[in-house]
Amino acid sequence: MRFRKNGLVRFAGIILYLIMSFCASAQQPDWSRYPDGKDRLNAIRNYGRDLIKKQQYDQAVKVFKTGLDISRKESLDSFTCANLTLLGTAYRYKARYDSAFYYYDLAEKIAVAKKYVVLRAFIQIESFAIFNRTGKADSAAATIGRMQDLLPDLDSNSSESAKIEMYLGHDDKHKTKYTEALEHYYKALRIFSYMKDSVNEGSMYVSLANVLVILGQQKKALAYHQQAVDLFTLLGRKFELVNELLNITDLYISTGQLDSAELSVRNALSIIETTNNQSYLGNVYVDLGYIYEHRKRFKESKDYFQQAIHYAEVDKNTTTLMDSYQGIGEMYMADHKPEMAGPFLEKHLLLAKQESNKEEIMEASLNLAENENAMHHYARAYDYQKLYNTYKDSSYTEATAKSMAEMESKYQAEKKEKEISLLRKDQQLDRLNLQKQKNFRLGAVIFLLLLLLIAFLVINRYRVLQRSKRLIEMERMRNTIARDLHDDIGSTLSSINILSKVALQQQPGGDGAMGVNMQKIKDRSAAVMESMSDIVWAINPQHDTFEQMLLRMKEFTAEMLEPLNINYTFKESGNFSAIRLDVEKRKDFYLLFKEAVNNAAKYSHCKNITILLKQDQQFVHLIITDDGTGFDQQYTKMGNGINNMRMRAAAMKASIQIDTAKNEGTRIAVDIPIT
Repeated sequence: MRFRKNGLVRFAGIILYLIMSFCASAQQPDWSRYPDGKDRLNAIRNYGRDLIKKQQYDQAVKVFKTGLDISRKESLDSFTCANLTLLGTAYRYKARYDSAFYYYDLAEKIAVAKKYVVLRAFIQIESFAIFNRTGKADSAAATIGRMQDLLPDLDSNSSESAKIEMYLGHDDKHKTKYTEALEHYYKALRIFSYMKDSVNEGSMYVSLANVLVILGQQKKALAYHQQAVDLFTLLGRKFELVNELLNITDLYISTGQLDSAELSVRNALSIIETTNNQSYLGNVYVDLGYIYEHRKRFKESKDYFQQAIHYAEVDKNTTTLMDSYQGIGEMYMADHKPEMAGPFLEKHLLLAKQESNKEEIMEASLNLAENENAMHHYARAYDYQKLYNTYKDSSYTEATAKSMAEMESKYQAEKKEKEISLLRKDQQLDRLNLQKQKNFRLGAVIFLLLLLLIAFLVINRYRVLQRSKRLIEMERMRNTIARDLHDDIGSTLSSINILSKVALQQQPGGDGAMGVNMQKIKDRSAAVMESMSDIVWAINPQHDTFEQMLLRMKEFTAEMLEPLNINYTFKESGNFSAIRLDVEKRKDFYLLFKEAVNNAAKYSHCKNITILLKQDQQFVHLIITDDGTGFDQQYTKMGNGINNMRMRAAAMKASIQIDTAKNEGTRIAVDIPIT
């Protein structure tokens, strides 16, 4: 069983493209309010960086181009170089690597000429992330060399130093120099912790855990992975969280905890489905393939590995493709089909050699040696075993373990030292601030009192005005509703209904035109009274919550269906307590529901009705299904009921779908937006 080798590569070069789309392009701020050119360019740079953090890359490109035009006109080379570099970064996140390198090359020329060491380091760091993401091992190795040359000239506690240490660790790990890799990782972790850079601190936990897995320290690795999961969950970093769930999945698989492994990988898959980025799907299916291989369910395992190969080829991800070939080869070995395993294991070895990846070469050659031995091809098995021994790193001994423990101890000690130093500085600043406060205490107290008094008067006046306005509006609305609906229309309708009933009772048999007309008057006045009751209910602010509407829907369903002996099921899924609808939307939703149930009860001749309400972050889904006679939508003329439902759905900006056919029942699905 392999461990995920591409966790660091993916983590270092995560492409955050296609996360969100925008309905309209945002306007840039008014930069003219900054009279000084440097102040204006600093504001543009900070604004653009915020856009990148918010994953609004198209807007970031426009902002940095604005800054580039200004810096060039004012001949400010450092700002020009910075804007070119940030333009490259924005294009990197958009996965437009050619454009990214175009701007990086322009920035590099200025940075070399002007000796901007920090910007040169940043350019190399960004370039390395692209080379890693696209699987260009030679270019990545050359970039590593340039970063190493720049490291002595950088501030040892800077973000650039930390990232270079991180990438040097990645490079040493790929070369199976695990002791050196750990040393770089602990240095990077110390700097990121000192800078309170939580995202990169999490990436260091991932990197340390991946090395510890290779060194057989699964328990300690799992603890680091869990620290990373907690950080990424807190920060809402979906892609990093998916990566960690997959790493934890690998650990569970390696220790035989298959149920925990499947739960972890399924959680990762559910997060992927909420994004537009499928770059992790290959890794998900690799893990599922291994889980089902361990369960001896080889057919399902093969299907998962084939899906992983498909997504790796679509994404042109060489690392995932190697994982997939190795996985399907090991699956055939476990199924005692070495002749079918051979071609996939050879593809794995070929790709590993092309990428000059020692770890992959070692695993591929060891698998091939075992597979050839199973087919009694002992000469070929011996050749593969020799290849494995050539690459095997025997440097990890007890001394290495001791060295690793010493490095971690140094990291913890240095981290505490930094914290103590920061506390001392904070104490000195506090003393200075106290001295200043003594000098300005009287003025500050008077100013604060005046400020509080003004704030109190303003807030109090605002509250009084708002409270008075609300009370007046509520009183006017109540009076209007009570007068117009209850006193006038309501009492008149009640009188008509009662008089029609009395007239029908006084006319024996109820025959003749008069009896028919009286019956119609009674029925229609009752219907109007019911409609008015619904409208008054909808207007009442006490019924604003969705839970109140659920109660009324259930009451109506029972009153309508139980007298007709129609079996019904009312299911609800989701949290409806926090949903509040305005008066119009609440009325339209309830009346649409009422019309749908009423039609099913009166015209479908059904025996069973199912009503389902589901809620997610953006929609409430209403599905009403009956097993009645249905109708042919092509030839049946739509009545007022169907048209009314469509009009009410349109008023709510909801979608409605009516699926029916003659003698096949009817299904009405409505999706109402709640955001």
